[in-house]
Amino acid sequence: MGIKIVSDNCCDLPPEILKKYDIRLVNMLVRFGDNEIKPGEMSIDEFYAKMARSPVLPQTSQPAVEEIMQVYGSLIEEEGTEVVGIHMSSGLSGTLHSAQMVQEMFQQPRLHIIDSKKASMGLGIMVLEAARLAERGEDIEVVLNRIQEMKSRVRCIFSVQNLEYLISGGRISKGKGLVAGVLDIKPVLCINDEGFIVPYDKARGHRAALKKVLDIMEKLGNNLSAQTVGISHSAAIEDAMYLKESMEKRFGVKEVIIGDIGPVIGSHVGPGTFSIFFES
Repeated sequence: MGIKIVSDNCCDLPPEILKKYDIRLVNMLVRFGDNEIKPGEMSIDEFYAKMARSPVLPQTSQPAVEEIMQVYGSLIEEEGTEVVGIHMSSGLSGTLHSAQMVQEMFQQPRLHIIDSKKASMGLGIMVLEAARLAERGEDIEVVLNRIQEMKSRVRCIFSVQNLEYLISGGRISKGKGLVAGVLDIKPVLCINDEGFIVPYDKARGHRAALKKVLDIMEKLGNNLSAQTVGISHSAAIEDAMYLKESMEKRFGVKEVIIGDIGPVIGSHVGPGTFSIFFES
């Protein structure tokens, strides 16, 4: 009985939170050439070290439909249980479409699939909020309404320090990337309301990029001291800690969740990326 929450491994929530709230995941996959990395097979540090020395860039693929069917099927078998799946933006991944296909197969009104329109900890703080509401015993309508509200309010702001990965993924042109590299320009990007990555601003140098994302948070954030905010990073824990301490001091934020950017998203942004997530 009750409500069970499902997401995918792009929510970048720390393992202890996933365990505490019994949040189930379906796993998008990463491979280097023909070598597929199974979930849990490689630590985050090992992944980024391999990424740095690999002659080929990693590629990603969405979860197998069979895995999605197994995860959702095992939960809806529990009589009376409502199942809420909150997945990475459909603008960035085909996972949501696969989950919707499974939903149609099951034809089960207790199965709810939501396009977060977010990624990484932007998705993660939505998943966490749903899990906390479920733990408190809230009705399914309360959970679904709150997630829809967050869908329009959560902001995802990030800066990529190595443009090679954005260039290879077609996010920016090689020419623009070369100019930015020479001038030490760091792009500040966001995920828009349609769930796509778009440019937001830019900064000259690494330290300026850190300050820029905090300035954006101050400009867009609403009642920041009362929020749970997220920070995710790819092998950049010092930057994450700087952002956390700055948020606490500057905005009075009480709860900051820090998570590693996992291999799936990390394959596209590379090491050195830092991201912040908050409600406007």
